[in-house]
Amino acid sequence: MQNAVDRNGSYRNFMNVCALHLNGTPDYGLSYNCWELELRFVTVLHSEQIALGERLFEYIESKTTALGAEIYRQPVSEYTCSVQADSEKQRFFRDSLLCVGLSARLPNPGSYFTEPLSGVPILLTRGSDGIVRGFMNVCRHRGSAVATDCGNARSFSCPYHAWTYDLKGQLIGRPEDQSFDGMDRQSHGLTQLHVIESNGLLWVCPTPGKSEDLDAKLSGLNTELAAYDLGSFHHFDSCIIRRAMNWKLIVDTFLESYHFCVLHRDTICSIFYDNISAFDSWGDNFRLVSARRTIGELKNLDPKDWNILPHIVGIYVLFPNTVLVWQLDHVELWHIYPGENDPDHSVVRVDLYTPEPAISEKSQQYWKKNLDLVVKVVQEEDFPVGETIQTGFHSMAQTHVTFGTNEPALAHYHGSISKALAQS
Repeated sequence: MQNAVDRNGSYRNFMNVCALHLNGTPDYGLSYNCWELELRFVTVLHSEQIALGERLFEYIESKTTALGAEIYRQPVSEYTCSVQADSEKQRFFRDSLLCVGLSARLPNPGSYFTEPLSGVPILLTRGSDGIVRGFMNVCRHRGSAVATDCGNARSFSCPYHAWTYDLKGQLIGRPEDQSFDGMDRQSHGLTQLHVIESNGLLWVCPTPGKSEDLDAKLSGLNTELAAYDLGSFHHFDSCIIRRAMNWKLIVDTFLESYHFCVLHRDTICSIFYDNISAFDSWGDNFRLVSARRTIGELKNLDPKDWNILPHIVGIYVLFPNTVLVWQLDHVELWHIYPGENDPDHSVVRVDLYTPEPAISEKSQQYWKKNLDLVVKVVQEEDFPVGETIQTGFHSMAQTHVTFGTNEPALAHYHGSISKALAQS
């Protein structure tokens, strides 16, 4: 394995790690993007990379993993109770900042997208001044949505009576204007929402007048997120998944590697070490890092030359409902929401972001295969099991589920949920 900053010489071993085997052999034309990605991030918190690598090697050699202080018992009712679900909706999906994607979802002035999954009709725009703004996607006349899906626009016109708003949410057109004498346009623009664009991430608070301090919310994680230069990524595509399971069960899917070689024995077991992960937290947010079996290639290198990024999958949970997954050559964001008025259902939007825009047919096929593979594994392996768990919760077979000491991320996450609800 060559040092990631050594562009000359034999770099093909590194490219083999990154390449997706489309036809049984690496496609070096596509994996060049992966090379550029790793070159860009070779200096990402290098001291932290070394510390992570040393911990992962220690876990592998001692056949252990990051451990929690004690066994954690999670009441089953927290996945099934309608009262709990209502409390969660208000605390986490109305009153708090939610991550709704990378900056690439609004790549240009005039870009916009709608975000209805929280249960609130949200519209985000990027103005001609480059500033991201958020609004309720609700016409101030009779309440219709003024925008659908995503795209580029100079203005938004209500499909009902053609009241028209600009990218700053200002009411700029109103047919039969004389019929509304005494109702000034200035006070009837789209209702604004608190929006933050920071380190390539977009955040919005779904309730008008509500706001939250992002630095306090991330509790120091901002520094590490900034190092990934997420603002330079490009949005490839998204897909929506709806399943008959509580939204927290979807999050739970990502929070331990204990199941890798049982549930995923024919898919990812051969790629990752199972039940071996490093865990770190920043307030309610946390990171779980699992080692690929290729990590042994670093053992013959001086730690100062390590670049562990090609040899891990890094999972960041941005509390409460966003999972950011760092993969070999791309970033995934999983936005997980409760179903409408039903604790037994959830909806997920999966976004895939790439280091370069997918312009050619070849690159589009490459990234589509990546997204299809990711969705296939969870849809065919993780989520069907989760739905049986949700059904079992209603059987009264048990009052609690148990998280072992080898599942510290689960204990941390559910402890944070309970703490936040108790304080609200």
